[in-house]
Amino acid sequence: MKKKSVNMCRAPGEKRMGCFGLRLLASILAIVFLLSLFACASSEKETEQLADYGQDGATFARKLAKECPRRIPFSNQEKKAAQLIIEQLETEGYEPEQQFFTVKDAAGVEHTSSNIIVRLKGVGFRRSKTAQKRPNVPDTIRDRLLVIGAHYDTPWIEDVFDADGQPIPIKADGIHDNASGVAAVLTAARVMREMTPGYDVTFVFFGAGTANYAGASYFLKTMSKEDRERLECMMNIGPVYAGDKVYAHAGQNSVVGGEFKDYLKRRKLYQVTDVFFENLLYTRNGYAVYTNQASFQVQLDNGQTAIFREWTTKRSDHTPFDEAGIPVVFIESGDYNIESLDEVGLESVNQMFQDTNGRLSGTNWDNTKVLDALFEELEKLSQHQEIPQISTIKETQADGRVDPSTTMPAKKVIDRLTQRVNNTAFVLAHVARKGPLDYEFAP
Repeated sequence: MKKKSVNMCRAPGEKRMGCFGLRLLASILAIVFLLSLFACASSEKETEQLADYGQDGATFARKLAKECPRRIPFSNQEKKAAQLIIEQLETEGYEPEQQFFTVKDAAGVEHTSSNIIVRLKGVGFRRSKTAQKRPNVPDTIRDRLLVIGAHYDTPWIEDVFDADGQPIPIKADGIHDNASGVAAVLTAARVMREMTPGYDVTFVFFGAGTANYAGASYFLKTMSKEDRERLECMMNIGPVYAGDKVYAHAGQNSVVGGEFKDYLKRRKLYQVTDVFFENLLYTRNGYAVYTNQASFQVQLDNGQTAIFREWTTKRSDHTPFDEAGIPVVFIESGDYNIESLDEVGLESVNQMFQDTNGRLSGTNWDNTKVLDALFEELEKLSQHQEIPQISTIKETQADGRVDPSTTMPAKKVIDRLTQRVNNTAFVLAHVARKGPLDYEFAP
């Protein structure tokens, strides 16, 4: 007797396309499953918190402000601040060098300050596979230098008097200018001991920065010819705590005139913004790096006009390097939504600071207690603000407002100082692995 074969892919009487349909359905489900896994992984990547360096940087900034609130150039408090930085670097495994220098005032009296210096060896860079082949070009370079610095003194604050002619007590402690910048550089120095840079990195904490950047000028003057020749860029970290936004600027030496700019002298600036975008720092950490986009015409010292964009006229510890033709990046916080150079120096449009025209550095607003309380309150308000979004019924409350907790992943709440210090340090550590033109990091 002849046995009847049964097609297990379909029921009797079912069309033959059924077997193919089942296979197609299985393939589609598999693809959907894989896409969902990819989406989950992508979502996790976007919400993963980077720059999770703890509280050490912010804690040191507050310690510096508390123990040395009036660390004006050449003062005893400035000397104490230098010692605190030395001790902190030693706890991180460095052997700091204290570079003393003297400055004469208008009366010819000499005053002493010091720079604190530590050095870290990098692993170098290899020639990129996509780089155009050229003769006599090395495959690897291991001698390029990056200088990262911040001044640790505070600006002199002029006496202010009340309506009765009585002096208003000076409460500023320099938490913003420039304990925050010092903390960012200290944190970067700590991180880079584990996350080895491509460049040789020299970290410098400048004394007398607010005295015509005396420390930075002396450091540059005493650099060896060899070090100056291999210096790729000087990165200066200014006050990053209290300004409305964090900005990165190229030097004035990158301005050619008109619409033109020197790309090589702005390369490190663009690498700073690359780090920000590549790591989705705003999505993950709520931290953004802006460039000045004011874009009005300004007159240069050489008589030409140029577009005021991606650079600043603000002078600081990067200025001696800028004037020497060395590429610089200046990172600070402020607000460049301005219409003239007279407004450069605006740090916040918060009405709280209207009596100083939005300036915090060198004013009584630069005070730990005041600024910490302000940003704590602003954080609370942001947690309860109404966020208009298109959402599902489940995400919408009865009164029509959207519950942010249902539309956004929960994130660890980080205070403003810690966020700014750690993320700025993250940018510095990653830029130190961004090579010169045609070269990439060689781990």
